[in-house]
Amino acid sequence: MSVAAEGLIRPHWPGPDHRVHLMISGGADSMALLALVADFSKMVMREVIIHHCDHGVAVEAGEWLQFVKTETERRGFAFRAHHLDLELGPDFEARARKARYDAVMSEVEQGEVVMTAHHRDDQVETLLIRLSQGSGLIGLAGIPVTRPFGLGVLIRPLLSLSRQQLKYVLGARNLRHVVDPSNQDPTHLRNYIRLQFLPALSRVAPAARDQLLHLSKVATEHVFRAGETLGEHLPVLGVDSVAVASTPSLIAWQVRFFAQAHGRYAPSAQQISEFARQCVDASDDRLPEVPISSNVVIRKWGGKLHWVDHKILGGEADSERVRSEKIGPNQSVEFEFPNGVLSLRTGAASEDVAVFWGVKGRSFRLGRKRPMQSLKQLAQTLGLPPWLRQRTPLIAISDQIIGWGAIDCRDEGLIPHSLQWQWRFVARNTSDSTVS
Repeated sequence: MSVAAEGLIRPHWPGPDHRVHLMISGGADSMALLALVADFSKMVMREVIIHHCDHGVAVEAGEWLQFVKTETERRGFAFRAHHLDLELGPDFEARARKARYDAVMSEVEQGEVVMTAHHRDDQVETLLIRLSQGSGLIGLAGIPVTRPFGLGVLIRPLLSLSRQQLKYVLGARNLRHVVDPSNQDPTHLRNYIRLQFLPALSRVAPAARDQLLHLSKVATEHVFRAGETLGEHLPVLGVDSVAVASTPSLIAWQVRFFAQAHGRYAPSAQQISEFARQCVDASDDRLPEVPISSNVVIRKWGGKLHWVDHKILGGEADSERVRSEKIGPNQSVEFEFPNGVLSLRTGAASEDVAVFWGVKGRSFRLGRKRPMQSLKQLAQTLGLPPWLRQRTPLIAISDQIIGWGAIDCRDEGLIPHSLQWQWRFVARNTSDSTVS
């Protein structure tokens, strides 16, 4: 086993019950990763799965797929081919990356490891791209060695090595790799930086690469400290609201972390600063917000910052819809609405259920002996944000509200086999760019 494989792969190798997934394009970098993992797996055996993605745009794609499949089988690993059927055009690189990650993520189980071949030169190029886009400190922290990836974790074990060092790994083993001609097209920003800008910069400033990596290290330290300070108020993927931080500077960090968690670029420093000021100074009846994209905003309401994605939420109801259903014992029923699906299931007793979408001008009780309340009073009591009130279904039995969207507002201690439900938004297609 090589020293490189021992030092680079071992720290990220999972336990005996977990699989390893490699994303292999067939290029020099990914084939070096495949070689190092193959070396290490001979000593510490795990089930290894090689994923190759055909984007549907290169005429040589079939040859590349066959090459990776042959190299995979030669090492005794499992092979998965993903045909993505993308189209060239704006934001192709971002769309292709998201499609690749989504395809592989769908096969990753709890605790499994996914590895990609990102290296030190990729890191430098990424930093320059993010500088050109006006990225803040989170963007300048660069490509992380590890991050969550669905149920598993994504690892970049080669970030300490240069592109030239990875070519040496291949040369020492006399291994072949494929060459993608599109990597020589300088109309793509990353290619231009790699082929023209960085070589020119290095001629007049030989230490530029090292200085950029040092800048990334400093940025990473600042970002880490900000995350620690926020603690439980730190926005993370899968959480759409967090309590507003105590100071404008920490609120600004919350906005940046929110954007990063959802793979988006943060707004400008001026926009973030103004939003943070409004969060501190605005009265409780105001709804300050800062735009993230044409469809996404971060909004303050009820002492929290909310991630609001209108592509997912869909439009507000323009009129009330009412569905009534007598559901027998231990039965299920689904109601479809323009922006989502409500699934209901009864327990041992039947239920006469009424479902309101876009509910208007009505009153309900929160319990049998509780007073009637207006929709506004109920929403405030339940903590349902204003932008969800005309977008989520209200569930009632007689004049008693049972739930609103995902909120269960029944008193605890009711009969154990009571009505259960799940509300899920049906996301619309979006072409918004994402960040790696």
